[in-house]
Amino acid sequence: MLRLFAEINAKIWWRSIQGIELAAMIFYSIFILIVAGQFMGLLIILLFTDDIEFAQQFYPWITGDIQYFVHLVFVNVLWINQVFFTKINRFNLNENRKLLTYGFGVNRLSKYLNFAGFLHPLNLLFTFFWLTYSSFLAESALQITASVLLILANYAVLNSIKWRFRIFSVERFKYVSAVVITIVVFFMLIIHYHDYSPYLFSPAVAAESFTPWLIYTPGYVFFYVFAVESNTAILIFIICTLSFLLFLLMKDMIMNTKAALLTPVQQSSHKVKKSKLSNFIYWLGHEGGKYFFTVWSHKYSKIQLLITYVFVIPYIVILGDGIYVIGVFLTLIPVIFLLVMLTNLFGFENRELLLSLQLPVKIEYLVKQRLNAALLITLAGSSIVLILVPVFITDITVMIQVHMGIILISLVFLHYIMKSSIDNYKKIEEVSVMSVSNPVLPASVTFTSVFIVMILGVFTFIVFERFIWYHISVLFVVNIFLYLSLRKKLLSVYEPFKEKVIPKLWNEL
Repeated sequence: MLRLFAEINAKIWWRSIQGIELAAMIFYSIFILIVAGQFMGLLIILLFTDDIEFAQQFYPWITGDIQYFVHLVFVNVLWINQVFFTKINRFNLNENRKLLTYGFGVNRLSKYLNFAGFLHPLNLLFTFFWLTYSSFLAESALQITASVLLILANYAVLNSIKWRFRIFSVERFKYVSAVVITIVVFFMLIIHYHDYSPYLFSPAVAAESFTPWLIYTPGYVFFYVFAVESNTAILIFIICTLSFLLFLLMKDMIMNTKAALLTPVQQSSHKVKKSKLSNFIYWLGHEGGKYFFTVWSHKYSKIQLLITYVFVIPYIVILGDGIYVIGVFLTLIPVIFLLVMLTNLFGFENRELLLSLQLPVKIEYLVKQRLNAALLITLAGSSIVLILVPVFITDITVMIQVHMGIILISLVFLHYIMKSSIDNYKKIEEVSVMSVSNPVLPASVTFTSVFIVMILGVFTFIVFERFIWYHISVLFVVNIFLYLSLRKKLLSVYEPFKEKVIPKLWNEL
């Protein structure tokens, strides 16, 4: 049975891997190494040196208090990152559910899925960081044992909390959104009105001000077990407590997975009340309106669109000190809308698409109405760009250039996403908001979108005042060419749909 489990999940994983996705992973890894390399030497000295006087020969400002402060900041930053990036998604439950028909016991399958989830590369990476960090600080076998149990219990606690939070947020999305917006606005106000320059330029001042507060944070628990506590009796008590907690958490994780396996994802049916939203859906057309409603009803879409306004716009306010930065962030608004509306164009209400074969409904009608609805929603949601450009840019000619650049990048991305919507088709029933790495937006698509915006932004948002009208003229001509070629592509978009998507729909029946 273990061999069967490994084979089916290996095949699923291999099918999901794409060349550009691997390229994205390599690119991000190299980027992180380059950035981290500049600070790694100093960080290692601050965290692991025992001889403060020797370290002061290279960095005179290092003291014992600053080293202690850096330890507390490091463990808390690592823990917060783990909170956000811990992967709680079990392997594809719909595919693994098939193993039950082979006589695979649900309890054993749940254990295998949880163990496989723990072996996710990102989860293993955090475990490796914790183990490496603790190995430099722990001095006894009891400390090492307590450290390992704490690391495992921490993963299990985060897994259990995030699992319940995803379930809770499904039906209470608007309340969760309100809390998130409130917290973001609160921190934005603090950042805007509080002067942090004394702490940035004086580590001693930062250590003196923040260390008394950091001992009440979750990260201090790790530092306490790793390095502070050395009493044998207390360490034995910690080991016993963590062992019992880990047993309960593992049992909880197995029960959650078992419940998910025995309860397939159901498509929820919503009734649209007579309102402005229903009138808008009716205006989009029969097929376009249904498509928009199914996309809008999915929680993941709302999360992505919430990110557009809650995070992108504040970033423009904070970092918008140059035309390139302003242009890039403004371009992310239409790009995110296009990602949400077009990445999985045929995964929503995919059974309706079979009407083109079963009933006299033209393929062109089905596909084009979906595309029209997606483009209209993108235009409506991105209209805020027209307001924000004059807010941050006062020069009329630069304003025109930025508008032309945003249109150009959006058109280039449209050409890419049109093809991607065919290749990245996936049934929306298999997508759960309980998964952090939601397959609606694969890494290959998000990487390509950022790559397009960042690279093309160099050629569109860099301003040369002497040649600005020539630059605008070139951008205008390129936009016309991209628009005409996009119109031509829209006329034949149903052909790849018929060749690739329709066979997949029939095979999944």
